[in-house]
Amino acid sequence: MAGLAHSPKFIDETISQAYGAVARACTIISKKAIETESIIAEVNEDLCCGCSICIPLCPYNARELDTEKKIAKVNEILCKGCGACVAACPSGAAQQRHFRDSQLVSMIETSTR
Repeated sequence: MAGLAHSPKFIDETISQAYGAVARACTIISKKAIETESIIAEVNEDLCCGCSICIPLCPYNARELDTEKKIAKVNEILCKGCGACVAACPSGAAQQRHFRDSQLVSMIETSTR
């Protein structure tokens, strides 16, 4: 963000911010390939009770029960990050990478100020 989209400011500040934004964009665009981290579900092993509620809800069959540990596991190759398991998890053990409950609450609180 730069200029008035950021906050009211003088034109010289706006131009400086715009140059900074363009420089950052150029570093990203100049790369031949960009690696990103997928948004997939994760399981907090300390919180998972092994109830298996999430397993049949996954439309991509990316969930299974680890019989040794008695917890749900995520197959990261199959998971598409739809969030069905996260919404259904009664213990809060299932979370989406980069979209944890605490992060979402923080975003909502900030946007409603």
